[in-house]
Amino acid sequence: MKTETFREKISFYQQRFSYQPPQIQAPLAPQTQLVVVIPCYDEPDLTGTLESLAACQPPQAPVEVIVVVNQGVNAPEHSIAQNQQTVALANEWIATNHPEWLTVHVITAYDLPKKSAGVGLARKIGMDEALYRLGAIGINGGIVCLDADCRVAPNYLVALEQAFAQGIQSASIYFEHRPDVSETLQEGIVQYELFLRYYVAALRLAGFPYAYHTIGSSMAVRAHIYALSGGMNRRKAGEDFYFLHKIAPLGKYYEINQTTVYPSSRTSHRVPFGTGKAQQKWIDQSQKILFTYAPQTFVDLKAFLESSPQLFEQNEASLKALHEGFPASIQAFFGWEEFVTQVQDIRQKTATIGSFLKRWFHWLDGLKILKYVHFARDHYYPEVAIHEASLQLLSMLGHPSPASTNAKVLLETYRAIDKGHQGMVEFF
Repeated sequence: MKTETFREKISFYQQRFSYQPPQIQAPLAPQTQLVVVIPCYDEPDLTGTLESLAACQPPQAPVEVIVVVNQGVNAPEHSIAQNQQTVALANEWIATNHPEWLTVHVITAYDLPKKSAGVGLARKIGMDEALYRLGAIGINGGIVCLDADCRVAPNYLVALEQAFAQGIQSASIYFEHRPDVSETLQEGIVQYELFLRYYVAALRLAGFPYAYHTIGSSMAVRAHIYALSGGMNRRKAGEDFYFLHKIAPLGKYYEINQTTVYPSSRTSHRVPFGTGKAQQKWIDQSQKILFTYAPQTFVDLKAFLESSPQLFEQNEASLKALHEGFPASIQAFFGWEEFVTQVQDIRQKTATIGSFLKRWFHWLDGLKILKYVHFARDHYYPEVAIHEASLQLLSMLGHPSPASTNAKVLLETYRAIDKGHQGMVEFF
């Protein structure tokens, strides 16, 4: 994007990537540093999330919250009715509850196109609005994503304000799913969160540079990076995965682990996959065991990724020998023709090992890695129970085995591992 100033970047973004013009007429409070964006569809508990934000320790600068109550043209009547009730309750809450430093706006995005109506477009509408509003006061602040069924730790806003003051460009925020009153759902969410943390820890073991959590309710981005990246996508699910894998490589990604977002553990019909869908699947299945990718998958991946720096100066014969030495699952997925073509093409476009690796991992991104993991699962290494895989991975990571091997204790162990990764990450 060939622009010079923050406002020019926003103007370019509006012309090229915006979904709609700005919606909120009221001016943004001067010196606002954070805008929290909350998509909301068929959600009965929005005011609980707003109350959690209002109960936070006051940050130094004002904070704005933008709620996007949304629905598609084909939304069912009960969801439309819930949205209408949510808007009424939110407006009532806004009129009577929020502290001086917190301003809340509700945008209604009704009759969204059937093709794109969903959480991705709702996030985009809210994040675009946040971008325009920060641009109007000339502050390159933080755009923070939250969900309408979350709670946050009391230091949530203070921690975010401090992180952006340190110069971060994008971030994942530490999360812990809230306990559920249902014993069955609680058992399910423990294993599901363990599954999420196991996968990220396994990617770290393999040496994948972009090994971080991609949770929609727990991510943040600086305004100009949002504009530079082309903004949020319109995916109905998985929008968080694609968005963070797009913005984090742009520099100064941060894992904010000194505060916590608490997503809900309930079931949900609103998205085709994710926590709510996983919980519904858990309820429906008779065998209460969650299975995950075998650890050997990531051992093979590690052998492949460790070769990355060698690729910069290898001739074709050396590349062929290197490829033939890869594990069978790697050779099968990353075939010789694709492998050598990519290496040679990237080498022609780069002059240093750093620029080579940056382009290499632009091609070998989070989605391609996930496709490999699924390929290995389907053709080489069948899934194993999450508690078994988690124990094996702990040993491979050099961590002592916990006193108990039940899922709850394993989850606490993996939470502690994730907390140890706090800080700024410069990938290349």
